[in-house]
Amino acid sequence: MSLRRRVTCLAASFVASATLACGKGPPVQVLGDSTRLRASEPSPKASPFFDGKRVHLRGARGETLGLEVRITDGRERRVSLELTRGIGVKGFAVDALEVKKPSTDMYGASTGRGRYPDVLRPAAGAVPSSELAYFDIAVPEQAEPGRYSGTLRIDERTLPVTLDVSRAKIALEQAPLVWVFYAPRELARLHGVPDDDSPAELALEGRYYELFRAHGALLASDLSPARTAARRDFMHDVKYWPVAVDTSSDEAIARDTRAFIEEFRGTGVTPFTIPVDEPKTRAEKQRARHIADVIGAAGGGRPLLLRAVTDARDPIYGDAIDVYFSPDNFPTVAAEQRGSGVRFWTYNGRPPAAGSMILDTEGTALRTWGWIAEKYGIDLWYAWEGLYFSDRYNDRTPTDVLHDPITFDERTNPRGGSDFGNGDGVLAYPNALPSLRLKALRRGLQDRLLLRELERCGGSEAARQLMDRMVPRALGAGKGNPSWSLSEPPWEAAREELLDDVEAACRD
Repeated sequence: MSLRRRVTCLAASFVASATLACGKGPPVQVLGDSTRLRASEPSPKASPFFDGKRVHLRGARGETLGLEVRITDGRERRVSLELTRGIGVKGFAVDALEVKKPSTDMYGASTGRGRYPDVLRPAAGAVPSSELAYFDIAVPEQAEPGRYSGTLRIDERTLPVTLDVSRAKIALEQAPLVWVFYAPRELARLHGVPDDDSPAELALEGRYYELFRAHGALLASDLSPARTAARRDFMHDVKYWPVAVDTSSDEAIARDTRAFIEEFRGTGVTPFTIPVDEPKTRAEKQRARHIADVIGAAGGGRPLLLRAVTDARDPIYGDAIDVYFSPDNFPTVAAEQRGSGVRFWTYNGRPPAAGSMILDTEGTALRTWGWIAEKYGIDLWYAWEGLYFSDRYNDRTPTDVLHDPITFDERTNPRGGSDFGNGDGVLAYPNALPSLRLKALRRGLQDRLLLRELERCGGSEAARQLMDRMVPRALGAGKGNPSWSLSEPPWEAAREELLDDVEAACRD
């Protein structure tokens, strides 16, 4: 490219037609919250939200839209977004993490080395950035349907923004689909408070808990009866809650079973426990069966205390297990057992079963969870974990997660192993900073609620067709490459169609 043409391309920052002639993406582009590109990658030339002159958004009441303003010409700009009539906007500066070694195949294919944006820091006023500025746009549940206007400012340039609010209404914080595990001692260590269930520790945990609830997820740890009771205030608008049964003896199992039944009596919340995690050998499976039998003999089992295992259904468990966490149960086993009272849930994700949680994968990865859950009738999706700030499973010291993206690393495990993952188990950062991946998860969970809104209004067949198109095969049916789109525009097109269908079907 000649110097003259290069200068011409840079001068045309805000003119879409000119940037197309440069052979690169536009220097400034507006994208959604399920696009995550390495800093070295060009922005896509087309956007579902921006035509080069105007930003157009669409949302349901109660929905929060995520918007990225991406800058790729190296110039630092000040970016701000404003909307009228009570539409809330929060701006975030975005930090990137350098992936030097791609995550291993345990997580599916990596998108490779590079600097990945992920850490979101709340910004007061305009967001200064030479790479990425991020905005949350919250539509109140009681907003009047119709068109709202606003302005996107990038330095001195102003771009008109329109937001069309649908009649559809969703409530993201009620009955969260995704359970995200964390260890209280990790937060206590990080923030320098005792792990003693004091008001100080619970207030600290509450900051992270509220962050995840605002994104459609339940941050909770399976704890003893006394420690669970201390977190009773967190158990609002939830269907299920994890608990830990002391398995040191049959007497301890029975004691905790009775304690949990009393603790949850009359709450409307169903406790569940996973005493043996990922049993692989026959002895481990028999141990899980024995504990489940003891829980049942002490009065547990469905519906009072669900006995769960992170495994596929196996005859060795007999009728002693109430919940199976495994993608392998779908669709066949779950369909065969429908109506039996046994629940089939899933956890984590690896393509082609479901999108992965890691940093070096496509931005749409976690958006798939909401769609997959609705398609296969999943009531709870377990995410291990959300605040993995020390690699305790591999005997490592605390990780500097704000600078080192490798969080889980078996290479340091004295028991052996070679797998490692960038960002595995970290959906939020110290001081309750959200990640772009948490935003993508929220996007898919909101899509799920819109699908449910359509089904509520009699549009089950239209919802089914959309789900089959967007995730033809997943969980145990997933084979080979992922069946879903790895880029954002098809997902946004499906969401537009979904909103159209809800508008047509719902009149209340």
